[in-house]
Amino acid sequence: MQKHPSLQKSLSYVVRGGVATSAMDTLAVGPTLMAYATFFGAGNLAFGILGAIPYLGNLIHLLAAWMIEKGWSVRRISYWASFLSRPFYLLAALLAFRPSMPGALTLLIFFLSATYLIGCIAGGAWLPWMKVLVPNALMGRFFSHRFKYMMLAKIICFLGASFFLQYIHNTYPDQEIYAYAVLLILAFIIGLYGAYTLLHVRDCSIPIRSDIPFFQKLRQTLKNKPFRHLLSSLSLLTFSQAFITPFITVFMLNRLNIQMSGILLLTLISQVMYMITVQTWGKMADKKGSVLILLLSIPLFIFVLLGLIWLNRASGLNDYSTYGSLFVLHALLGIATAGLTLGINNTSLLFVPDQMSAIYLSVNSTMKSLAGTLGSLSAGLTLSVCTTIEKGLSIPSPQAGWTSFCCCAVALCLLAEYLLIRLQRSISS
Repeated sequence: MQKHPSLQKSLSYVVRGGVATSAMDTLAVGPTLMAYATFFGAGNLAFGILGAIPYLGNLIHLLAAWMIEKGWSVRRISYWASFLSRPFYLLAALLAFRPSMPGALTLLIFFLSATYLIGCIAGGAWLPWMKVLVPNALMGRFFSHRFKYMMLAKIICFLGASFFLQYIHNTYPDQEIYAYAVLLILAFIIGLYGAYTLLHVRDCSIPIRSDIPFFQKLRQTLKNKPFRHLLSSLSLLTFSQAFITPFITVFMLNRLNIQMSGILLLTLISQVMYMITVQTWGKMADKKGSVLILLLSIPLFIFVLLGLIWLNRASGLNDYSTYGSLFVLHALLGIATAGLTLGINNTSLLFVPDQMSAIYLSVNSTMKSLAGTLGSLSAGLTLSVCTTIEKGLSIPSPQAGWTSFCCCAVALCLLAEYLLIRLQRSISS
């Protein structure tokens, strides 16, 4: 790093851009977005569409791969797509002044969809850019460093937004919609800075093959046996995470009757542990390989699921025992999530061929996005089926469904572990 000051400067701006993006997403996406949508009369269908947009947006990565294959600069694609996607947050914020006008909810969904879809073009160019820019020997430590500061930004924005929204709710309840608009405007400003940082990152030439048509290259990627192993392993792991992670909150709300303030505190604990441990995972990834940290993170994630099963079946626990158990489980969840996030990211970057890397990474992102979408959609149906079956077995109603549901998630994680072991063997051979 010290011998390459231009690389050091570029990587510094990559970190700054990641921090800005994390802050922007925290202010504009997730619970904040869902709460804002309620002012426009959003129902379950609208919530489902808004929840699916981040996953479906990654399908547009293939367009970025096509642009790279046509000779576009990865920096130019990333900068312009990032810059053009940000103003839609501002347009979404302006809707706060006319929430009851006809089509306001439709416009909100359109603006946010446009933000994701255009922004994902930048993401599709950013991945092959980083594969060339970041040295393989440094990848684990660099991305863990980046993820650490991204999580720190997320925690700060999460706490700041929570206190701000609570203050407005208590002091000016009739003006609450404008508080969410302020957060969207802040997200717009921070997002512009994130796009600006890309101008200071060294541009890279992406190896391409001009002698083969684009769609033929897509078919070639799927005929690559090691790549198919990579796709199946990471897609199933993404499916497993999307399957269970959102329902941990539902479990605490509906089964354990934990107040939202308590859930926010537990979420914060998980995020802090993520931030503390992600660099340790990064050092381990550089020394032992990114597949290994996935193989270590999955059992930790399974242990959390087994803990939820125990809490579901335990009786007579007082509040101290329940919160103490959830504290430990969320700390472990943060550690496991740090390893899984870093491992999936680095495995994707390290084990795709350098030749046609843009197409390989875009196909990988597309498959993981589809897996995440299917995981989220199938989880609700699976929980309903498990609840019906367990009630038929005369299991008490509050407990019904959760044990079987968590066992399904454990089975998915074990299958992902098995596929990763096969992937590691194919890489070694």
